[in-house]
Amino acid sequence: MNRARRIGIIAVTMAVAAILVALYHRHSERYPSTDDAYVDADVVGIVAQVAGPIVNLPIEDNQAVGAGDLLFEIDPRPFVIAVEKARAELDKTGQNVSALADQVASAEAQVQEATARLRLAQTQWRRVEPLAKVGAIPFQDRDKARAGLDDARAGLADARAQLTKAQHQLGESGEDNADVRAALAQLQGAELQLSYTRVVAPVNGYVTDLALSPGSYANVGSPILSLVNTDSWRIVAYLKETQLREIRTGQSTRVYLPAYSRVRFDGLVQGIGWGVEQPDSEGEVGPDGVPSVSPTVDWVRMAQRFPVRITFVNRDPNHLLRKGMRAAVRIDATGDVDSKDEGRGS
Repeated sequence: MNRARRIGIIAVTMAVAAILVALYHRHSERYPSTDDAYVDADVVGIVAQVAGPIVNLPIEDNQAVGAGDLLFEIDPRPFVIAVEKARAELDKTGQNVSALADQVASAEAQVQEATARLRLAQTQWRRVEPLAKVGAIPFQDRDKARAGLDDARAGLADARAQLTKAQHQLGESGEDNADVRAALAQLQGAELQLSYTRVVAPVNGYVTDLALSPGSYANVGSPILSLVNTDSWRIVAYLKETQLREIRTGQSTRVYLPAYSRVRFDGLVQGIGWGVEQPDSEGEVGPDGVPSVSPTVDWVRMAQRFPVRITFVNRDPNHLLRKGMRAAVRIDATGDVDSKDEGRGS
């Protein structure tokens, strides 16, 4: 083979290789993919809001539960007693308020009676005074009528003072009374504490990290178990920043799980992470009080990876998912663009 022929073959080979590289690069832009992905889900931590021994534990570790299912029950007896005590206090307060209301009614009746006596005394005075001026009656009768008028006025003033005092002691009437509201709030608080003795699942999920048994003592705020929310399955895929240019919310995605070979899961891009931590960022103060700058090599700079969240579409319930499963994804970046997302990124 002569030299010209060899040069021609090499040139053709290089041209074909260049075309293949260009096609591969274009395909990678249109269909970005990664095998640095995993199955994720929300994990709901379950804690006790009241303390006490566990008397009922109908679940087992790794069991599936539905929202509203009983997870465990704390001994309710002390809280039942607290509710009964608060209810008795409410009844007692109601009786006290009723008695004060009766006192107000009685004081109002006394005011009405004193008002009637004052009117009678005023009428008597209006009759006696003109007669006394012309000497038609003794001055003793006038003085007696005057004293009766003064006594009636004093009696009305005293009755009104007693009414004001009774009204002040009563405050508002009925359920608007401050003492009644306080007793009612105490009862509601006791009933709320009692309701906390029954802990139910807030979401559909799988029980995990169950660390108690019947008879165990639950402390307030202490982790009891966790639930993997089965309504929140998603894929978190890490793609290079150079692959993000064409990715938009709503684009279709193919998901593959090593646990289910030859099974394709469909998904949609839910969103792209807006930031990642920089563990070696410049300006961090070191132990000696000076900035800690990690050495870098200018000619070796790896592209940063950002999380892309992908939601499942019509997931087959026969293929069970587990949080942390490895995955591989391929995004169809030729799909429709979410204009709202594009506007935020511009």
